[in-house]
Amino acid sequence: MRGIIDRFEGEYVVVEFDGRQMKDIPKSKLAPEAKEGDVIVLVNGKYRVDEKETQLRKVEIAKLTENLWE
Repeated sequence: MRGIIDRFEGEYVVVEFDGRQMKDIPKSKLAPEAKEGDVIVLVNGKYRVDEKETQLRKVEIAKLTENLWE
């Protein structure tokens, strides 16, 4: 299961799964280095950051925003 961290709220992380389905996940189930915008995957009951997908997403967003201002 893959999701994108939307925001942190208290002891929970709000994650978007499958295009707009939001879910609150306890911070304790998340890798400590995770931050807003990171792509995460569930592995053995814990969510870890998918570095490759996170980087691809950042590049894609940068291209989209670059084209907006041309």
